[in-house]
Amino acid sequence: MKIGCHAVLFTNRILTETENILRGLKSAGCEGVEIGSRFFGLDKREYLLEALNSQRLYLAGLHVSIQWMDLLNKPEAAEESIVKGAEFLQVMPYKNIILTGMIGAGPSTAEEAERDPVLRNPQAVKKMAENLNEMAEKAADRGVSVNYHNHCWEFENEGLLFLSLMEHAPKVNFALDTGWAAVSGYDPAGLIEAAPDRFRYVHLRDYKKEMMEGKKTFAQKQEGYVDLGTGDMDYRRLMDALKKAMGPDDWAVVEYEKGEVSFERYQKAVDYLKKFV
Repeated sequence: MKIGCHAVLFTNRILTETENILRGLKSAGCEGVEIGSRFFGLDKREYLLEALNSQRLYLAGLHVSIQWMDLLNKPEAAEESIVKGAEFLQVMPYKNIILTGMIGAGPSTAEEAERDPVLRNPQAVKKMAENLNEMAEKAADRGVSVNYHNHCWEFENEGLLFLSLMEHAPKVNFALDTGWAAVSGYDPAGLIEAAPDRFRYVHLRDYKKEMMEGKKTFAQKQEGYVDLGTGDMDYRRLMDALKKAMGPDDWAVVEYEKGEVSFERYQKAVDYLKKFV
């Protein structure tokens, strides 16, 4: 597997300081970067490709967001986002859409009880998954892999959203966020071991159990994440599962969203991971 770094920590600086950030991430030891379309946009792909090539880096994945409810009520809106992402990736060696399904305008402060009740309806969620599967199949015809990226809400209601994608969207792979899975009560290594062919891409995080205690909302839980190798994630077991499931062109990506904005954090994380790889 290849080791990458997610540029989300730099937010919109990835657009205004692209070359400096790519240079810093290269110096940290990663082989590729994940970039979010919400920060970089979709109109400068040739510029990005040139900047990546100059640092001998790859675009590991393009992060794209849709609304879960659009998969039921406005599937054309969700499909448009995926089509635009697929078009952007046509010039990239690795054609991975990292797809987030949002559950409203502001999930960061909402608790589980405040979710749209439709997201607790198994038949409605099944239809959403089936619609996404059709979109992923069309993307695959263009050589693009749709990899669903979870947060915490996919594991609510006994994992209804996540398990529906697993069962009813076979053309969708998973960009498993190991941190959100773990703090939601699911063992990331166990998920990978149960269906290794569905995991071609992962986001790697670490967390402190005591820091997560009592935290109920997305925003609160975000504060419980720590730098890789300093928390309670069993990385030896997790990396063993990944090595068995992933091939040489699959990606394990370090994700930091909060805390100090520095390349040194990424370097320490990459060095830590290399002990297992």
